[in-house]
Parts: sequence; C-alpha cells; structure tokens
Amino acid sequence: MRILPVAAVVVTVLDALAKRRRLAGLPVLPLVPRQRTGKSEVDGRGSALRMVRAKGVVVDQVTEVAARELAGRDGLSVVNLVPRDLPTARVLDLLHEVDPRTYRQDRQAKGHGGGHAVLAEEQLLRKVGLPQRGAPSGVELAKAEKELKPHAAARTQVVLAPRLWSSPAVLAEDAEVLRVRHGSRIGPDAATVLTIPALIVASGLFSPGWAFLALAAWSAHPLMVLAGNRHLKPADLWSYSLLRLVREPKRLVAALRAEAAHRAGGEDPVQRRRAEYQADIAAGLDRFFEPERADCPWCRGTELKVRLRTSDLNQGKPGEFKVDECRSCGHIFTNPQPTAEGLGFYYRDAYDGLNEDMVQGIFATRRGYFQPQAETVRPHITPGKWLDVGTGHGHFCNAAKEIWPDTDFHGLDMSDGIEIAERRGWVERGYRGMFVDLAPSMPDRYDVVSMFHYLEHSKDPQLELEAATKVLRPGGYLLIDVPDPACRWAKLLGKWWSIWLQPQHLHFFPVQNLRERLSELGYTVVLEQHAEAHQPADLLIATWTALRAVAPERDVPWRPEPPSTLSRIARGATFAAGTPLMAAGVLADVALKDVAEKYGLCNSYRLLARKD
Repeated sequence: MRILPVAAVVVTVLDALAKRRRLAGLPVLPLVPRQRTGKSEVDGRGSALRMVRAKGVVVDQVTEVAARELAGRDGLSVVNLVPRDLPTARVLDLLHEVDPRTYRQDRQAKGHGGGHAVLAEEQLLRKVGLPQRGAPSGVELAKAEKELKPHAAARTQVVLAPRLWSSPAVLAEDAEVLRVRHGSRIGPDAATVLTIPALIVASGLFSPGWAFLALAAWSAHPLMVLAGNRHLKPADLWSYSLLRLVREPKRLVAALRAEAAHRAGGEDPVQRRRAEYQADIAAGLDRFFEPERADCPWCRGTELKVRLRTSDLNQGKPGEFKVDECRSCGHIFTNPQPTAEGLGFYYRDAYDGLNEDMVQGIFATRRGYFQPQAETVRPHITPGKWLDVGTGHGHFCNAAKEIWPDTDFHGLDMSDGIEIAERRGWVERGYRGMFVDLAPSMPDRYDVVSMFHYLEHSKDPQLELEAATKVLRPGGYLLIDVPDPACRWAKLLGKWWSIWLQPQHLHFFPVQNLRERLSELGYTVVLEQHAEAHQPADLLIATWTALRAVAPERDVPWRPEPPSTLSRIARGATFAAGTPLMAAGVLADVALKDVAEKYGLCNSYRLLARKD
C-alpha cells in the first residue's frame, strides 16, 4: 500500500512539470500593439476576421488590434484569447488539452480555449453556428471553440491576453461548459481525474504518513504549475490548491449533474435509443447472422477448427460469436458472419452516436501513429492523389497533410463521418458508400490507396483488394495495415486480446496469404513491416476490457434498464481498484515495445505493394 502514495507523488510532480512546460510555451499578446489602429486585418484569402465576445466580456481595442496583427502576421484563421485571471481549474483543463508549442501545427489537437473571446473568420463562425449579432453565452462559445479548431486545423492558436479579464457571467456557467467540452466522456473523465485522490485517501488506512505526503503533493499541484508565472494570474490559485480535495470533486459532480439535467430535459440520447435497441433484441438475434460456413472464404478449404468463442467485449451488446481457423491456409474468420443488418446493429454507436466523443478523442491523440503511416511511401513515390478507404472522420488524412501538404487526399467511408471530414476540409473529396460499389466509377485515378485497419472489417476482403486495383493508376501503391493473427498475444490473452474485436473484425490474414493474393492481382510487395505497425496497448486494453466485464457499461440502450445507484458505485470502485493494474499494463506495453518484433508480439503488420 506504500507503493500507491509514492507513485501518486511521482505522477503528480511529473504532470506538474509537463503542464508548467506547456504554460511556458503559451504565446502572450503584447500590451502595446505595433499598429495603433482599429482597422480589421484581412488574411490572404480575403476573409474578414470578427471578434466574438461571450456575454459580460470586454475586449479592449489594444487587445483586439494585437490579436488581429497576430492573425495577419502568422496567417491564422482563429485566435482563442485566454484571460489573465482565468480560474485555476480552467487553466489546468486548458493545459491538459492544449500544448501551445505544437497546437497550431498539430492538426489533430482538440478545439479548446479560454471560453471568453475568439477572433475568427466570418465563414468559420457561420459554420460553427455563432450568430452575427449579439454575444453568445459561455456555453455557446465553448461549443464553438470545440469546432473551430477542426475547421481550421493548421490555422488556429491559443494566446494569453494580459488585458482581458474573466467574466463572472461566463464563470457561472462552468459546469455546463465542462459538460460541453467533455461531451459523452464526462463520466469516465471525471472518474479518471478523481482516481488518484481516491487511491491516496484509501491508502491512508494502511500508510497514513505516505498518504498525507501524497495528498499534500496533489493539493500543491496547481501551485507547481502556476506559481511565479508573470502573465497568468488566477485569483483563486492559493485557495483552490488548499481546498483542492473538496473543490475539484465538487466541480466534477456539478458537471455530472448538468449532464443528468441535460438528459432529463428530453435530450437523453441513451433513452431515445433504448426502445429501438430493445425492439431489435426482442425480435431475435438469429436474423443478424448468415448461415454458418463449412468452407474457408479465402482458399475454400473445408478443414476448419474453432479458434475462439467470445461475446461483444467492446460494447457489451448481446450475442455470442465463434471464430474459426482454416487448417489449410491459416485464414481466421468469424463464422457465422453477420448480415448487413447485423453489422448495422453491432456498429451502431460504436464509432459515432453515443461513443463519438470518446472515439474521436482517441483518434485525435494518434498523430504520432498516423504520420509514420504517411511517411511509408516517401522512398517510393511523391503522391499527387491519395485515397484513404475506411477513413471514418478523416483523421489520417488530416494528419498526413503535415507530411504531404501538396497531396489531394480523398476519403471513403460508410458513415456520415466522411461528410464531416469534407466540411472540415480534412479531405478534398469524400465518398460515402461501399468501396466495391464505387470503385468502377473511378478507375486509374490514385497514386496511393490506403486501407488502415479496414480490410479485417470487410465482408469480402478479396473483392476489396480488386476494387483497390481498379482505382490505382499503373505504378501506384496500395498501403495496408491489418491485425497479425500470428501475434503471440492472441494465444496468451485469449478472448481478452482486444484485436479480436468481435463481431467487427471479420477476417484475420496470415501475412503470406495476403502477399500471395497481392501477387496474383499484379502487385509487387516492396515493403513488409511489423514493429512499425505495432500499436503497443495489448495489456492495457486487456485489463480495461476485463474490468468492463466485471463492472459492465454505465448506461447503454441495449440494456433494458439504467444501472442502479449501487451498480454505479460498484463500477467506480472497480475501476479505481483496477487503476494500478492498468498502470502496470501501460508500463509493460511500453517496456515490450522495442522487443515486440523479436518475440512475436507485434499485433499488426503493414504491407506496401506496387501495382505493376
């Protein structure tokens, strides 16, 4: 039990140092602008900038002119202004989400700001729904800040305005603002924030001295971050630090209550969906599956063995799934396969709807994974046109623009995410529908076609490969990432290996099978990578999945009733107790990353093939 408070101290200090470093990189508007004029600056695209102030906020002329000069000088479309006395809790929120040193160039970064004033292009303000007249509320401005960054991915900056002061009217909406910024993640995020103090308090029963030290360090965390800063001066810094154990939970509880009130007001997305889900379940799940196959969909061999039996461990939707392996070629597949209606049922609210905020939050942190994917083709081709199949909301295309700024990225997906990607400018053109159906209408167009963890989701992967062949120009490249069924974690973790992801992952390809099929289609495989395609999170996600199985999802519409108060408490306690296990999983995943290929622990592989 002594380990917990010691670890809490280490984590707290390291986090404070990281946030203090971020704070040091926050740009500061000059107190006296170079040009003393109120004229509007207009950028090279001819779009006027407009200052939007939340109710009760006053932006003086010096601040506005300085912001306009910054936008004109740096080619910015959005400037988020942070008041110098922004309360401590909001500052910590901002520094958690925003690294000012990389915020502008990080096209994946979340939209966040000071919540008081924004200078932005008129056309962007219209896109995010801010009125041309009248001051928005703090909640409305927070919603706009969240969306402005994705719409101006590489033209947004957060800056400190030393002459701007917080508005009591805006601060009074703190709980609603917190709810809006976290979206459907508010519950899990609140639990995560409170895990460390909860563990510290619990460890006090066994090691009070160390627990007191850890609690003192956690309470002093805001002082470690903000003390001595010349420009940012929260009025409540000392009081918030001294009373952090009370004020932080109180703030999060207020946000949770705001979320509950929001749902009770007739806007509860879970309750709206519950009747539809329950009707689907009551009609029987058998209709969601095709007849069981007696042969392998890859080689037509008839010698099959059961590799896995499992349930939906990702969402917890009802149903049991069997995964078979072909003894002839080693291909692994879900058997029986879901029908189109079944896939609709199991995909619903998995990547959009109820889980959209969470999934998009995860993808937003994967810039360091997407960019090496984009770099893969560099020694072989300078792409003019690139099609990303199964692009979702276009996160890969958005990140890849940093690597290939002159490339036209197109995206294809079944969901409305592709339409969102097109509106944001993350893809130049979006196609919504089935790749196999759309491919004949666009032959020989692309220099690169990418399929990142797409092929395993498809009903007929061989038809998908043929579709890619149709749309690639001669000499173009097909870039594929898929799970590796030869990964040792598949056997060591069994059904808890997250890559099985039933019933979404329908096919698993031994690398030799995929290489041979590409050769038959007229490709030359020029690159095979394992370590580079590995995503080191097997033990973390296995632990997380097991904890979810012990303490099921909080409130989901495929369960007939919302969870009781007791079950909510039990879920929170389970995840709090499991936090050290998840931390150990993270450390083990990181430690094994560099030796994953040597010991056969890579969970994915990557192939780059040239169409000859």
